[in-house]
Amino acid sequence: MKKIALYISVAVLCTLAACQGKDWDTDEELMNLTDNWSYGFVDYTLQKIVEKDYDGKVITTTVIKDTICREFHHISDFEEGDSVNVVTTLYQFGDSTIVTVDGYRYTNKYFAHLFTIDPGIVNYEGIFHVDFYETGKTTPWAWGETTYKRINKTGLAPAYTSGSTKVGRY
Repeated sequence: MKKIALYISVAVLCTLAACQGKDWDTDEELMNLTDNWSYGFVDYTLQKIVEKDYDGKVITTTVIKDTICREFHHISDFEEGDSVNVVTTLYQFGDSTIVTVDGYRYTNKYFAHLFTIDPGIVNYEGIFHVDFYETGKTTPWAWGETTYKRINKTGLAPAYTSGSTKVGRY
């Protein structure tokens, strides 16, 4: 009987230790991080597809004879706090546009792998994904996703919408 009580006590303690969580692992915090990063690394680049002339008139690049490739390198390195190494690439050719993201963000508490699901955000549609890791660990414990959908463009409004961000645990 004492062995069973010991096993139950150990199981309860292990469960409590595993369920404690991190101080930044609430769904709200993960959603905020994913939303902020999707804006900074995807939305910012999607906005580069539409150009305005000096009068504010919108000029869209609907048919491009050559391939245009723009890379945006987001790099910062701080001794204390957030470090970033992310590359966002915008490809434009014909009437197609593709945005890809791949890179990492590091803090003292965690690191995150940020990327677009293959083949990327194609013609304003696709998924931006984040895997969250504890610092020093190789298996992600949580994820976040923002889905992009094309909408009918009217006036100066964006030609896409980013759906609600979802988060989950592995």
